[in-house]
Parts: sequence; structure tokens; C-alpha cells
Amino acid sequence: AAKLKIKAQLMCQISEWIKEKQLKQEEASSLLQVTRPRVSDVMRGKTGKFTIDALVDMLERTGKHVSVHVT
Repeated sequence: AAKLKIKAQLMCQISEWIKEKQLKQEEASSLLQVTRPRVSDVMRGKTGKFTIDALVDMLERTGKHVSVHVT
């Protein structure tokens, strides 16, 4: 459950970035260096199709930095 929550949070951040920049999926895929269907999967919240590593890589390409906080 913890991994799903992490993936969902990362995907939400990517989706928000795409919406803020008003990017089309094709533009976002180029900037994120992934295919357009991968962008679609992020926007639809398909967590099972991604590893945490892949999502962190995508987020870093947006210029955001990811940090982990353990409690």
C-alpha cells in the first residue's frame, strides 16, 4: 500500500505539471523523454504500469526534485 501511495503522489505531481504548462500529451512526452501512451497512462493514474524509479526520472525532467522522508 505504501508503494501505491508513493506512485500516486509522483503521478499526481507529473499530471499537475503537464496541466500547469498546458502541454499536449505529444509535447509532454518529448519533454519527459517517454512515449505518448506513457504520458496517457500517467494522466489516467495507471500506477501498475510504472516503477517508482521511472516516475522519479520523469519528475526530475520537469525540473522538480524528489526527496524521501521516512517516519
